[in-house]
This record gives sequence, C-alpha cells and structure tokens, in this order.
Amino acid sequence: MYYDVVIVGGGPIGCFVARHIAEAGRKVLILEEHREIGVPPHCAGLVSPEVLSISGVGDDVILNEIRGANIYAYDGTKLSFLGERTYALVIDRVMFDKRLSVMAENSGAELLRDSRVIGFERNDNGVDVIFIRSGERSKVKTSLVIGADGAYSMVARSFNLPLPKEIVYGFQVEGILDCDNPYQVEVMVDNETSPGWFSWIIPISRDYARIGLGINVRGNPRNYLKMLCNKWEPLRYFKDLDIKKVMGGLIPLGLIEKSYTDNVMLVGDAALQLKPLSGGGLYLGLLAGIICSKVALESLDRGDFSSNMLSKYQKLWIKSVGKEIKLGLRLRKIFLGLNNKERSDLLKILDNQEAKSIILSTGNIDHPWRVAYKIMTHIKVPLIARMLSLAFS
Repeated sequence: MYYDVVIVGGGPIGCFVARHIAEAGRKVLILEEHREIGVPPHCAGLVSPEVLSISGVGDDVILNEIRGANIYAYDGTKLSFLGERTYALVIDRVMFDKRLSVMAENSGAELLRDSRVIGFERNDNGVDVIFIRSGERSKVKTSLVIGADGAYSMVARSFNLPLPKEIVYGFQVEGILDCDNPYQVEVMVDNETSPGWFSWIIPISRDYARIGLGINVRGNPRNYLKMLCNKWEPLRYFKDLDIKKVMGGLIPLGLIEKSYTDNVMLVGDAALQLKPLSGGGLYLGLLAGIICSKVALESLDRGDFSSNMLSKYQKLWIKSVGKEIKLGLRLRKIFLGLNNKERSDLLKILDNQEAKSIILSTGNIDHPWRVAYKIMTHIKVPLIARMLSLAFS
C-alpha cells in the first residue's frame, strides 16, 4: 500500500504534522508503537498558553494556572515571586496528546497503534517502511518519511542522521502533597540532587502535585528523588505511599546540524527541537511542525523528495526555532558553569524589587533568554559579569 507521507511516532508533534498534511488532501499514515496515545506520558505538562493556541487543543485540558515560582538553592536560599498574570499552564498531557491524535484522524490521517517500525528499504520511487503490528510484519510504501520518534530516533539511526550529544534523564511522580500556594511552581537548583539539571514541584491542586528532576549523569533517577526528598524542605513529609503515578523520559539537547536527507525529515525531539534550559519540547516542536508540514506539501506538489529540496526545511526552522535553541544553549552554558554557591549568591542578588519586577514583566517560559538578557544588562555585579563571560566562552 502507498502513502504520500509516513510519520513514525504518534506523539503530539507527529500528529500535529500529520493533521496539517492530511488537511491538504494528502494520504498520511502515522505509525505509533504504543497501544494507547499519550501513554506512558514523558512530560512534566507545564506549557505556555501559546502551546494551546498553536495546537488548537481546547482549554479543558488545563488543570491549573501558574503565576509565579519559588526557586531554591542547595543551602535553602529562596527567591520567591508571584505575579497577577498566568505565565504557564499545567495540562493533562495524556488528554492533550489524544486530542491531537483525534484531530489528525478527523483530518484524514490514518493512525495505526501498536505498530513498531523495525526498518526501511529504499526503492526506485521512495522508501518501504517495515513495521510489526500485533505480532505481524507489514510493509508500506511512501515518498516521504517523517521521524517524530523521540530522542533516540529509529528514523535518524536508520538514515545516518545525527543523534543527540547530550541526554538528560528525567524522572517524575505524581502524588499527594500539601502545596502552600498552588499558583507557584517550586524549583530546586542543586548539583547534588539533580546534577546537570534541576528539580521541580508543579502543583495540580492544593493537595496534589507533580514532583520530578533530571540528571545528566549515569545513575538511577529514583535514587536522586529520594535524596531530594530528604534534603528539600517542601518535600519533608512526602513519602512513597503518597505516590500515585510514576513516569520518566529522555531529554535530548543540542542543535542538530542536519534534520533531513533524501525522502526523510526529522521533527520534534528527534530533531532536538526543544528548549535547552527547561527541556520543554511542545512549543518549539509545534513551530517546527508547521514548517515541516509546509515543506512536505511543497515536495509532494513538485514530486521532488531529494535532499536538496528538503534542505529548505532545515534552513527555515534554523532561522526561527534554531535561534531559540542557540540562545537556550548559551543559558545552559551559564547554568552548568555556576557552582552551587554561585547559584545561591545569584538568588540573593535577585531577591529585590528591581530584579523581581524584571522577572515578572519580562518572564516567558518559551523565551527564557529575554529575562536573562534584561537581568544581565541591568544588574551590574561581578557574578553577572561572570555569567556573561560563560555565555560567550
């Protein structure tokens, strides 16, 4: 059987791209390895209002609204700020993913669950995609393969496209927890309990939250969570019995130099299109998904699936999404370059009305460099100067 486009991965970005291509009347197949869309979840589920606007998913996936944060250092130093507007939304990520899959199917895309891609074979007119579904081997033909299959993309590996140079291992639980203010997230930056990343508490309600962390070293993230609970004041009463859900995921970081080849494009986490400072992939992935679908449709109209034609995709997303990633990587250099004491000192420097005003007026979880830039240009102290040198070293 022939499809104009085969998308490997039925996550939110894959389904979003499928919808846009199918709406143009093209024959699209999505192959998803899991039996249920969105399960297991791999995301903290904290997004900007823009994510819902771009995706077209309704407000009923919203569980809570976030208007501020408490940021802690290793020694208990705390920076607290709370605004009047909504900076982020806590969403039901499983429902969000399922809505996008339904929207793709309603647009005409075909979605096969429990379908694990095991290989590809080039033919004269395109690519044969080989997959296992319900224990049976199947094959479909296509002109264009789009890999939306995550950090260690099968598509990327099969077509010798770059893989991430850095992986952060994320671990999160949901459970019963008293939240002093359900409109503030709690963040801990501590090299001991979350080396190379940070820890978080995302309130869903006054007595229920998502608690997680990331590490960029080998090890069991669950052991780091236990260490975190023993050290972090907001988790002093949180016990294993309070845990209701457990989830994990991989956060690939970097800027991919090539996200295409003949008959193939990568999108979303497979193309490292996520924010290097927070690991959020929906905002940048959706923006890149729009570009990916437009280039796919243009290549279908022209009947040209060459690397030269598809290179247009790389050029276009690098100009927009790539700019955000480059700036985020500079912020990550600062983050990794500061030791625990310097992070604590930074929170103390920012614990004043001027700095908090900058944070609240400029803060945007999709564009963290904006607030960082304003702070680094308005506050003149040696530590800030060191941060600037780290960013451009």
